[in-house]
Amino acid sequence: MKKNIAIIGAGASGLVAAITAASRGSKVTIYEKSAKIGKKIHASGNGRCNITNADITLENYHGKHPHFAKEIIKFDAKKFFNDLGLQLRFGNGTRLYPYSHQASIVVDFLGYECKRLGVEFVKECEIERIEKENEHFVLHYHDRRFLHDALMIATGSAAMPNLGSSESGYHFAKSFGHTVEKPFAALVQLTSDDTVFTKASGVKMEADMEIFVDNQAKMGVRGDLLFTSYGLSGSAILDLSRTASRATMRKQDVFIMIDLLPDFSQQALKTLLQKQLPLKLPLYLWLNGIIPKKLIEPIMIAAKLDTNKPLNSKTINTLSYTLKNLKVSITGTRGAKGAEIMAGGVSTQEINPKTMESKLVKGLFFAGEVVDIDGDCGGYNLHWAWASGYKAGCGLSAKTAK
Repeated sequence: MKKNIAIIGAGASGLVAAITAASRGSKVTIYEKSAKIGKKIHASGNGRCNITNADITLENYHGKHPHFAKEIIKFDAKKFFNDLGLQLRFGNGTRLYPYSHQASIVVDFLGYECKRLGVEFVKECEIERIEKENEHFVLHYHDRRFLHDALMIATGSAAMPNLGSSESGYHFAKSFGHTVEKPFAALVQLTSDDTVFTKASGVKMEADMEIFVDNQAKMGVRGDLLFTSYGLSGSAILDLSRTASRATMRKQDVFIMIDLLPDFSQQALKTLLQKQLPLKLPLYLWLNGIIPKKLIEPIMIAAKLDTNKPLNSKTINTLSYTLKNLKVSITGTRGAKGAEIMAGGVSTQEINPKTMESKLVKGLFFAGEVVDIDGDCGGYNLHWAWASGYKAGCGLSAKTAK
Protein backbone atom coordinates (compact mmCIF):
# COMPACT_ATOMS: atom_id res chain seq x y z
CA MET A 1 0.00 0.00 0.00
CA LYS A 2 1.35 3.44 -0.95
CA LYS A 3 2.40 5.78 1.81
CA ASN A 4 -0.10 8.66 1.96
CA ILE A 5 1.81 11.94 2.34
CA ALA A 6 0.60 15.51 2.88
CA ILE A 7 2.64 18.59 2.07
CA ILE A 8 1.46 22.01 3.17
CA GLY A 9 2.74 24.63 0.75
CA ALA A 10 3.25 24.50 -3.02
CA GLY A 11 6.44 26.54 -3.02
CA ALA A 12 9.98 25.59 -4.00
CA SER A 13 10.64 23.07 -1.24
CA GLY A 14 7.13 21.62 -1.29
CA LEU A 15 7.16 20.96 -5.04
CA VAL A 16 10.58 19.30 -5.02
CA ALA A 17 9.64 17.19 -2.00
CA ALA A 18 6.46 16.10 -3.75
CA ILE A 19 8.32 15.12 -6.93
CA THR A 20 10.92 13.21 -4.92
CA ALA A 21 8.42 11.33 -2.74
CA ALA A 22 6.05 10.56 -5.61
CA SER A 23 8.90 9.27 -7.80
CA ARG A 24 9.68 6.83 -4.99
CA GLY A 25 6.18 5.40 -4.93
CA SER A 26 4.33 7.53 -2.39
CA LYS A 27 0.87 9.06 -2.80
CA VAL A 28 1.35 12.81 -2.37
CA THR A 29 -1.17 15.58 -1.81
CA ILE A 30 -0.13 19.24 -1.68
CA TYR A 31 -2.36 21.70 0.17
CA GLU A 32 -1.92 25.27 -1.09
CA LYS A 33 -3.73 28.34 0.23
CA SER A 34 -3.45 30.20 -3.10
CA ALA A 35 -5.06 29.48 -6.45
CA LYS A 36 -1.62 29.13 -8.08
CA ILE A 37 1.48 27.15 -7.20
CA GLY A 38 5.00 28.55 -6.88
CA LYS A 39 3.99 32.20 -6.49
CA LYS A 40 7.25 33.15 -4.81
CA ILE A 41 9.26 31.32 -7.48
CA HIS A 42 7.50 33.44 -10.11
CA ALA A 43 8.77 36.60 -8.42
CA SER A 44 12.32 35.41 -7.72
CA GLY A 45 15.34 36.93 -9.43
CA ASN A 46 13.26 39.85 -10.73
CA GLY A 47 11.18 37.38 -12.70
CA ARG A 48 14.20 35.47 -14.02
CA CYS A 49 14.55 32.96 -11.12
CA ASN A 50 18.10 32.66 -9.83
CA ILE A 51 17.74 28.87 -9.39
CA THR A 52 21.08 28.21 -7.70
CA ASN A 53 24.72 29.21 -7.58
CA ALA A 54 27.74 27.29 -8.87
CA ASP A 55 29.63 28.25 -5.72
CA ILE A 56 27.60 26.81 -2.83
CA THR A 57 29.45 26.74 0.50
CA LEU A 58 28.40 26.52 4.13
CA GLU A 59 29.67 30.09 4.59
CA ASN A 60 26.73 31.26 2.48
CA TYR A 61 24.23 30.04 5.07
CA HIS A 62 23.12 31.39 8.43
CA GLY A 63 20.99 30.48 11.40
CA LYS A 64 21.55 29.61 15.02
CA HIS A 65 23.19 26.33 13.94
CA PRO A 66 24.19 26.78 10.27
CA HIS A 67 26.30 23.60 10.29
CA PHE A 68 22.99 21.74 10.06
CA ALA A 69 22.93 22.57 6.33
CA LYS A 70 26.41 21.20 5.52
CA GLU A 71 25.39 17.91 3.89
CA ILE A 72 21.96 19.02 2.68
CA ILE A 73 23.31 21.80 0.43
CA LYS A 74 25.45 19.29 -1.51
CA PHE A 75 22.27 18.64 -3.53
CA ASP A 76 22.93 19.00 -7.28
CA ALA A 77 20.22 21.47 -8.28
CA LYS A 78 21.52 21.81 -11.84
CA LYS A 79 21.26 18.06 -12.45
CA PHE A 80 17.81 17.93 -10.86
CA PHE A 81 16.44 20.54 -13.24
CA ASN A 82 18.35 19.19 -16.24
CA ASP A 83 16.73 15.81 -15.55
CA LEU A 84 13.33 17.51 -15.70
CA GLY A 85 14.30 18.89 -19.11
CA LEU A 86 15.03 22.47 -18.01
CA GLN A 87 18.26 23.98 -19.29
CA LEU A 88 20.22 26.46 -17.17
CA ARG A 89 22.81 29.12 -17.95
CA PHE A 90 25.10 31.44 -16.04
CA GLY A 91 24.35 35.08 -15.39
CA ASN A 92 25.94 37.60 -13.00
CA GLY A 93 29.02 35.51 -12.29
CA THR A 94 28.29 32.14 -10.69
CA ARG A 95 24.50 32.53 -10.57
CA LEU A 96 22.44 30.04 -12.58
CA TYR A 97 19.15 30.87 -14.28
CA PRO A 98 16.73 29.04 -16.57
CA TYR A 99 18.01 29.45 -20.12
CA SER A 100 14.91 31.45 -21.07
CA HIS A 101 15.40 33.79 -18.08
CA GLN A 102 11.74 33.22 -17.23
CA ALA A 103 10.84 32.26 -13.66
CA SER A 104 7.44 31.05 -14.83
CA ILE A 105 9.01 28.22 -16.82
CA VAL A 106 10.57 26.82 -13.63
CA VAL A 107 7.10 26.56 -12.10
CA ASP A 108 5.78 25.01 -15.33
CA PHE A 109 8.42 22.26 -15.27
CA LEU A 110 7.87 21.51 -11.57
CA GLY A 111 4.09 21.51 -11.97
CA TYR A 112 4.26 19.25 -15.03
CA GLU A 113 6.45 16.72 -13.25
CA CYS A 114 4.14 16.71 -10.22
CA LYS A 115 1.12 15.97 -12.40
CA ARG A 116 3.03 13.33 -14.38
CA LEU A 117 3.79 11.54 -11.11
CA GLY A 118 0.20 11.77 -9.89
CA VAL A 119 0.68 14.42 -7.21
CA GLU A 120 -2.70 15.82 -6.20
CA PHE A 121 -3.13 19.56 -5.60
CA VAL A 122 -5.76 20.95 -3.26
CA LYS A 123 -5.66 24.69 -3.95
CA GLU A 124 -7.32 27.59 -2.18
CA CYS A 125 -7.21 25.46 0.92
CA GLU A 126 -5.56 27.07 3.94
CA ILE A 127 -5.09 24.39 6.57
CA GLU A 128 -6.28 25.78 9.89
CA ARG A 129 -5.26 23.15 12.39
CA ILE A 130 -3.28 19.89 12.53
CA GLU A 131 -3.59 17.03 14.99
CA LYS A 132 -2.04 13.61 15.27
CA GLU A 133 -4.41 10.75 15.95
CA ASN A 134 -2.62 7.45 16.53
CA GLU A 135 -0.35 7.08 13.48
CA HIS A 136 -2.16 9.61 11.30
CA PHE A 137 -1.98 13.35 10.84
CA VAL A 138 -5.36 15.05 10.62
CA LEU A 139 -5.48 18.32 8.69
CA HIS A 140 -8.50 20.54 9.33
CA TYR A 141 -9.99 22.94 6.80
CA HIS A 142 -13.40 24.36 7.75
CA ASP A 143 -15.53 21.26 8.36
CA ARG A 144 -13.28 18.95 6.33
CA ARG A 145 -10.69 16.50 7.66
CA PHE A 146 -7.79 15.06 5.67
CA LEU A 147 -5.91 12.02 7.01
CA HIS A 148 -2.30 11.24 6.06
CA ASP A 149 0.49 8.91 7.15
CA ALA A 150 3.18 11.59 7.07
CA LEU A 151 3.24 15.36 6.86
CA MET A 152 5.69 17.99 5.64
CA ILE A 153 5.37 21.65 6.56
CA ALA A 154 6.74 23.82 3.75
CA THR A 155 4.77 26.99 4.35
CA GLY A 156 7.68 29.42 4.05
CA SER A 157 7.64 32.57 6.18
CA ALA A 158 5.93 35.93 6.50
CA ALA A 159 8.19 37.52 3.86
CA MET A 160 6.42 38.97 0.80
CA PRO A 161 2.85 38.92 2.19
CA ASN A 162 1.59 40.17 -1.18
CA LEU A 163 2.44 36.71 -2.52
CA GLY A 164 0.30 35.00 0.09
CA SER A 165 3.00 34.13 2.63
CA SER A 166 2.13 33.61 6.29
CA GLU A 167 3.49 32.50 9.64
CA SER A 168 1.24 29.42 9.81
CA GLY A 169 4.19 27.01 9.65
CA TYR A 170 5.61 28.43 12.85
CA HIS A 171 2.26 27.99 14.60
CA PHE A 172 1.93 24.39 13.38
CA ALA A 173 5.48 23.64 14.56
CA LYS A 174 4.78 25.11 18.00
CA SER A 175 1.57 23.10 18.29
CA PHE A 176 3.73 19.97 18.09
CA GLY A 177 6.15 21.25 20.73
CA HIS A 178 8.85 22.64 18.43
CA THR A 179 10.98 25.66 19.25
CA VAL A 180 10.86 28.54 16.78
CA GLU A 181 13.82 30.91 16.66
CA LYS A 182 12.37 34.42 16.44
CA PRO A 183 11.94 35.34 12.75
CA PHE A 184 13.28 38.63 11.45
CA ALA A 185 13.56 40.23 8.02
CA ALA A 186 16.61 39.33 5.94
CA LEU A 187 17.56 40.25 2.37
CA VAL A 188 15.59 43.43 2.92
CA GLN A 189 15.88 47.15 2.22
CA LEU A 190 17.20 49.34 5.04
CA THR A 191 15.63 52.49 6.42
CA SER A 192 17.48 55.64 7.49
CA ASP A 193 16.68 58.90 9.25
CA ASP A 194 19.40 60.73 7.28
CA THR A 195 16.85 62.70 5.26
CA VAL A 196 19.53 64.47 3.23
CA PHE A 197 19.98 61.29 1.19
CA THR A 198 16.34 61.33 0.06
CA LYS A 199 17.54 63.95 -2.44
CA ALA A 200 19.46 61.15 -4.14
CA SER A 201 16.44 58.85 -4.37
CA GLY A 202 16.64 56.73 -7.52
CA VAL A 203 20.43 56.88 -7.86
CA LYS A 204 21.92 53.43 -8.49
CA MET A 205 25.64 52.75 -8.60
CA GLU A 206 28.32 50.21 -7.71
CA ALA A 207 30.07 50.93 -4.44
CA ASP A 208 32.01 49.37 -1.58
CA MET A 209 30.05 49.23 1.67
CA GLU A 210 30.81 48.24 5.24
CA ILE A 211 28.32 47.83 8.05
CA PHE A 212 29.14 48.95 11.60
CA VAL A 213 27.29 47.85 14.74
CA ASP A 214 28.03 49.86 17.88
CA ASN A 215 31.04 51.31 16.01
CA GLN A 216 32.45 47.84 15.26
CA ALA A 217 32.96 46.85 11.60
CA LYS A 218 31.01 43.65 10.91
CA MET A 219 30.95 42.99 7.19
CA GLY A 220 32.00 44.56 3.91
CA VAL A 221 30.71 44.03 0.36
CA ARG A 222 30.95 45.51 -3.12
CA GLY A 223 27.89 45.66 -5.35
CA ASP A 224 24.79 47.55 -6.40
CA LEU A 225 23.63 50.38 -4.17
CA LEU A 226 20.32 52.17 -4.62
CA PHE A 227 19.42 55.35 -2.76
CA THR A 228 15.69 55.51 -1.98
CA SER A 229 13.18 57.81 -0.33
CA TYR A 230 13.26 55.64 2.81
CA GLY A 231 16.96 54.68 2.93
CA LEU A 232 19.07 52.18 0.99
CA SER A 233 18.45 49.21 -1.29
CA GLY A 234 20.31 47.24 -3.97
CA SER A 235 21.86 43.77 -4.01
CA ALA A 236 24.83 44.76 -1.83
CA ILE A 237 22.52 46.25 0.79
CA LEU A 238 20.53 42.99 0.84
CA ASP A 239 23.76 41.18 1.66
CA LEU A 240 24.30 43.49 4.64
CA SER A 241 20.68 43.52 5.75
CA ARG A 242 20.72 40.39 7.90
CA THR A 243 23.33 41.96 10.18
CA ALA A 244 21.48 45.29 10.20
CA SER A 245 18.12 43.68 10.87
CA ARG A 246 19.32 41.69 13.85
CA ALA A 247 21.24 44.65 15.30
CA THR A 248 18.41 47.19 15.00
CA MET A 249 16.03 44.61 16.49
CA ARG A 250 18.38 44.59 19.49
CA LYS A 251 18.37 48.43 19.59
CA GLN A 252 22.05 48.63 18.65
CA ASP A 253 23.55 51.58 16.79
CA VAL A 254 24.00 50.78 13.09
CA PHE A 255 25.48 52.71 10.21
CA ILE A 256 26.85 51.91 6.77
CA MET A 257 30.06 53.46 5.43
CA ILE A 258 29.96 53.84 1.65
CA ASP A 259 32.91 54.19 -0.68
CA LEU A 260 31.40 55.84 -3.76
CA LEU A 261 34.61 55.57 -5.77
CA PRO A 262 35.99 52.11 -4.94
CA ASP A 263 38.34 52.08 -7.94
CA PHE A 264 40.36 54.93 -6.43
CA SER A 265 42.40 54.80 -3.25
CA GLN A 266 41.98 57.93 -1.13
CA GLN A 267 45.50 59.03 -2.05
CA ALA A 268 44.81 58.48 -5.77
CA LEU A 269 41.66 60.55 -5.44
CA LYS A 270 43.59 63.35 -3.76
CA THR A 271 46.13 63.28 -6.58
CA LEU A 272 43.32 63.48 -9.15
CA LEU A 273 41.78 66.43 -7.32
CA GLN A 274 45.10 68.25 -7.15
CA LYS A 275 45.49 67.95 -10.92
CA GLN A 276 42.17 69.77 -11.33
CA LEU A 277 43.25 72.82 -9.32
CA PRO A 278 44.53 74.88 -12.30
CA LEU A 279 41.12 74.58 -14.01
CA LYS A 280 39.39 76.36 -11.11
CA LEU A 281 36.16 74.49 -11.82
CA PRO A 282 33.26 74.90 -9.38
CA LEU A 283 32.85 71.80 -7.27
CA TYR A 284 29.44 70.87 -8.68
CA LEU A 285 30.80 70.82 -12.24
CA TRP A 286 33.80 68.66 -11.36
CA LEU A 287 31.63 66.27 -9.34
CA ASN A 288 29.19 65.95 -12.25
CA GLY A 289 31.93 64.16 -14.10
CA ILE A 290 32.42 61.37 -11.55
CA ILE A 291 29.17 60.83 -9.58
CA PRO A 292 25.45 61.05 -10.44
CA LYS A 293 24.12 64.61 -10.34
CA LYS A 294 21.47 63.85 -7.68
CA LEU A 295 24.23 62.81 -5.26
CA ILE A 296 26.12 66.09 -5.42
CA GLU A 297 23.99 68.07 -2.97
CA PRO A 298 23.96 65.29 -0.33
CA ILE A 299 27.74 64.94 -0.70
CA MET A 300 28.26 68.67 -0.27
CA ILE A 301 26.02 68.76 2.79
CA ALA A 302 27.83 65.79 4.31
CA ALA A 303 31.20 67.40 3.58
CA LYS A 304 29.95 70.87 4.63
CA LEU A 305 31.22 72.39 1.37
CA ASP A 306 29.80 75.01 -1.01
CA THR A 307 29.13 73.55 -4.46
CA ASN A 308 29.61 76.92 -6.18
CA LYS A 309 33.11 77.53 -4.88
CA PRO A 310 36.08 76.28 -6.88
CA LEU A 311 38.12 73.31 -5.78
CA ASN A 312 41.10 74.36 -3.67
CA SER A 313 43.80 72.70 -1.62
CA LYS A 314 41.83 73.19 1.61
CA THR A 315 38.82 71.23 0.34
CA ILE A 316 40.71 68.32 -1.22
CA ASN A 317 41.11 66.33 2.01
CA THR A 318 37.50 66.91 3.05
CA LEU A 319 36.01 66.03 -0.32
CA SER A 320 38.18 62.97 -0.94
CA TYR A 321 37.40 61.64 2.55
CA THR A 322 33.64 62.13 2.12
CA LEU A 323 33.54 60.43 -1.27
CA LYS A 324 35.35 57.45 0.21
CA ASN A 325 33.59 57.44 3.60
CA LEU A 326 29.96 58.46 3.22
CA LYS A 327 28.20 57.56 6.47
CA VAL A 328 24.50 56.66 6.46
CA SER A 329 22.75 55.84 9.73
CA ILE A 330 20.37 52.86 9.71
CA THR A 331 17.21 52.83 11.80
CA GLY A 332 15.67 49.54 10.70
CA THR A 333 14.36 47.58 7.74
CA ARG A 334 11.29 47.53 5.51
CA GLY A 335 10.20 44.44 7.43
CA ALA A 336 8.42 41.37 6.09
CA LYS A 337 6.66 43.36 3.36
CA GLY A 338 10.00 44.23 1.75
CA ALA A 339 12.00 41.15 2.68
CA GLU A 340 12.84 38.40 0.20
CA ILE A 341 13.18 35.99 3.12
CA MET A 342 12.87 35.83 6.89
CA ALA A 343 15.72 34.55 9.03
CA GLY A 344 14.85 32.40 12.04
CA GLY A 345 12.31 29.58 12.06
CA VAL A 346 11.94 26.04 13.37
CA SER A 347 15.00 25.09 15.41
CA THR A 348 17.39 22.82 13.53
CA GLN A 349 18.30 21.21 16.86
CA GLU A 350 14.92 19.48 16.70
CA ILE A 351 15.18 18.23 13.09
CA ASN A 352 17.14 15.26 11.73
CA PRO A 353 19.42 16.63 8.96
CA LYS A 354 19.54 13.23 7.24
CA THR A 355 15.78 13.17 6.64
CA MET A 356 14.36 16.58 7.69
CA GLU A 357 12.10 14.67 10.07
CA SER A 358 11.14 16.08 13.44
CA LYS A 359 13.02 14.60 16.37
CA LEU A 360 9.92 15.21 18.49
CA VAL A 361 7.09 13.85 16.32
CA LYS A 362 7.44 10.77 14.14
CA GLY A 363 6.29 11.36 10.57
CA LEU A 364 6.47 15.16 10.75
CA PHE A 365 8.92 16.86 8.38
CA PHE A 366 10.03 20.42 7.61
CA ALA A 367 11.75 22.03 4.63
CA GLY A 368 12.51 25.40 3.11
CA GLU A 369 12.26 28.80 4.70
CA VAL A 370 10.21 27.66 7.68
CA VAL A 371 13.44 26.11 9.01
CA ASP A 372 16.05 28.25 10.80
CA ILE A 373 18.45 28.36 7.85
CA ASP A 374 18.75 31.33 5.49
CA GLY A 375 21.20 32.10 2.71
CA ASP A 376 22.95 35.04 1.11
CA CYS A 377 21.62 36.83 -1.95
CA GLY A 378 22.50 35.03 -5.18
CA GLY A 379 20.43 31.86 -5.50
CA TYR A 380 21.40 30.45 -2.13
CA ASN A 381 17.92 30.53 -0.62
CA LEU A 382 16.27 28.81 -3.56
CA HIS A 383 19.06 26.24 -3.46
CA TRP A 384 18.28 25.62 0.21
CA ALA A 385 14.59 25.21 -0.66
CA TRP A 386 15.28 22.66 -3.44
CA ALA A 387 17.91 20.84 -1.36
CA SER A 388 15.92 20.60 1.86
CA GLY A 389 12.81 19.67 -0.13
CA TYR A 390 14.68 16.84 -1.84
CA LYS A 391 16.07 15.60 1.47
CA ALA A 392 12.60 15.72 3.05
CA GLY A 393 11.06 13.98 0.02
CA CYS A 394 13.48 11.10 0.49
CA GLY A 395 12.67 10.96 4.19
CA LEU A 396 8.91 11.19 3.64
CA SER A 397 8.88 8.27 1.22
CA ALA A 398 11.04 6.01 3.36
CA LYS A 399 9.21 2.97 4.72
CA THR A 400 10.15 3.90 8.24
CA ALA A 401 11.44 7.26 9.45
CA LYS A 402 14.79 7.08 11.14
